[in-house]
Amino acid sequence: MGIAAPKSVLAGAWIGIAECVLGLGYGVFLVVRDLMGYRDQAAVISGWGTALWFFLIFGAVMAGAVMLLRGARWGRGPIIMLNLCLAGVSYYMFTSGALSLAIPTALCAIAALFCMFNPKAVDWAARSM
Repeated sequence: MGIAAPKSVLAGAWIGIAECVLGLGYGVFLVVRDLMGYRDQAAVISGWGTALWFFLIFGAVMAGAVMLLRGARWGRGPIIMLNLCLAGVSYYMFTSGALSLAIPTALCAIAALFCMFNPKAVDWAARSM
């Protein structure tokens, strides 16, 4: 399978898994809420549509993170993309005053990006091609 991933990449994969568990859990929450009859008349998209999006995005990143932990290297990209998005989401949380959500989101995104972009991780990614 190539060169073993550094510990920082494996730590980043675990951060990605934790993020995905939360994202998939929110998708389940949206489905259950809709099944219980909740309707938001002001919403442009249904809870089902949002849940599907969460299942697709977070499911793909979860698969990549699991593959990284099993020795593959293709999961690094999805984790990076998710955390770049989450860094932007945390900015909007800050500007809307949701500090209790913004701070952990930002810290997780920064930690995961550091794990994936530190010198050992970049060297591993370059050498295992």
